[in-house]
Amino acid sequence: MIHTLNKLVCGFHCDAYGHVNNARYLEFFEEARWTALNDYDLVQKLHARQLQFFVVNINVDFKKPVVTDDVAFISTHLGNIKRKTISFIQTIEVSGQTTTKAEVTFVLFDTKEKRAVSITDDLIALFKPLEHA
Repeated sequence: MIHTLNKLVCGFHCDAYGHVNNARYLEFFEEARWTALNDYDLVQKLHARQLQFFVVNINVDFKKPVVTDDVAFISTHLGNIKRKTISFIQTIEVSGQTTTKAEVTFVLFDTKEKRAVSITDDLIALFKPLEHA
């Protein structure tokens, strides 16, 4: 399921050019990821296993500027799952048009062993609510 967060863009999100500053896009995406993770209790479930998220790569494609008073619809869904990494695909849409797209890749870090863990079937099962149909 795709998780969506609606965000009103405020003046302080924007730079001197009048559009959202590139660093703010990362904050928007991060807020949407954490909201999705918390809505499905993934943070708590992973913490119970002594696991944390560590972002290892972010690729952002800026297609159209987002400006003050826009309502940004930020969607998050599960992307690629590999042996040691998982990614989320995130998009920002304004008025039905995709303005920004990102792939955020992370590892699951074992806080006890101090290392990234392999992504096992039981861990993948935790992320099923964010699978894109």
